[in-house]
Order: sequence, then structure tokens, then C-alpha cells
Amino acid sequence: MSGSTQQLAPDSRSRRIDTRFSNAELALVEKVAGWRGLPPSAFVRGAALAAAKRLEGHGPDEEGGTSFGPSSLTADQVLVVDAARVDVKRVGVNLNQLTRLSHLGVVDLGMLAPVVEQLAEHCERLVDALGGRGSQ
Repeated sequence: MSGSTQQLAPDSRSRRIDTRFSNAELALVEKVAGWRGLPPSAFVRGAALAAAKRLEGHGPDEEGGTSFGPSSLTADQVLVVDAARVDVKRVGVNLNQLTRLSHLGVVDLGMLAPVVEQLAEHCERLVDALGGRGSQ
């Protein structure tokens, strides 16, 4: 594989394993990875490592690992997290645009306050949903 746009893996992840999936299997992996906001490769790597560590007798979060097994979130919480991710990304894009304009002297930094407040509201709703304090 060559190409100028290809990103090199960090030294700690320089090894590869090629895996083949049927169309249905790949569709499922892509769907679930999307729910978690991950590229399929990161999801597959996390799932494989979680399974290997579990079989070796390690807990899901030992040795810096991350559990990619069944989510401890309810279906409603997963929907809230997904919606919040989209909303926070939109607000973040607006905040970046306003910040760039402020650096150019086009926008007063005081105009950022409503965007920052909107971002804080999204984060508060997310914390409420994950902490069980929000409507579910």
C-alpha cells in the first residue's frame, strides 16, 4: 500500500493483521463501530483485545485496555450519547469558526459566549443522561 495521503501507524501499532468479512459481517461491524463513534478498524482492534484479555483472565480495563464488549449503557443512553456527539461536534465547529474570526479581528470574543453556553448545555444533558439523572 503506497500513497501520499496514507497515515503511518505509530511505532506501537506498526503490525497488521488482514481480516476478511462477508458483506453482512462487515455491515454489522461498521454499524456497531458507528454507534460507538469509531472507525471499523479501531472497533475490531478493541474487540479483539478485549476478548483476548478476557480469555487470558484480565479484567476489561486492566493494563490500559478498553472494553469493547457489550455496553453498560442502556439503549436510550446510547441514543443520547450519539445525538450529543453530533450536537457537540456542530457547536464545536461553530466555536472554531468564531475563534478563527476573532484572531483575525473580525469577531469580538464576546460573541463566543452563546456558543460556549450551548456547548455547556449539551455537556450537562449528556452527563445527566449517563448519570441517570436525566429523562430516559
